[in-house]
Amino acid sequence: MQISQALSITLHDYHPRLDEMCEEVLAGLVERQKTLPCKYFYDAQGSRLFDSICELPEYYLTRTELGIMETHVGAMAAALGERVLLVEPGSGSSVKTRLLLEHLRDPVAYVPVDISREHLVQAADRLNRLYPVLEVLPVCADFNQAFRLPVPRQLRARRGGGAAAPHAPARR
Repeated sequence: MQISQALSITLHDYHPRLDEMCEEVLAGLVERQKTLPCKYFYDAQGSRLFDSICELPEYYLTRTELGIMETHVGAMAAALGERVLLVEPGSGSSVKTRLLLEHLRDPVAYVPVDISREHLVQAADRLNRLYPVLEVLPVCADFNQAFRLPVPRQLRARRGGGAAAPHAPARR
């Protein structure tokens, strides 16, 4: 893991190493039906393109998700409770998250997780400026692989200064 300062946030960087990426790409290209892991399309340009696609009238998913969130955000925030550590795999630009953050009571921190490093840093920096009291701890990682969650300041103080939480479980 590499921790790097960028703008006003600290990025916890578990982005796949180049040798891992090459191995996955080559494995897909030697198959009879050629494939590429879609996660590698999400560089800065791919992420901007996806954000543009999400705004198209034909792409109803984002509007539908926002509609569901707008209808149920109060219940979602209540179910999460106060002082929650909010972790979002595949956070992208964190547009929908802002709605939830507006309704949470005293969240401990927000941990956006995304594979697109530049896009993640920009989104985290925007959130850090919008919510200066909220600790934003971006993690650049493939969320299908195990990685360490950063420990927010408030929890480090209680635990005696530990640097990282246990590995996040891999999704299967």
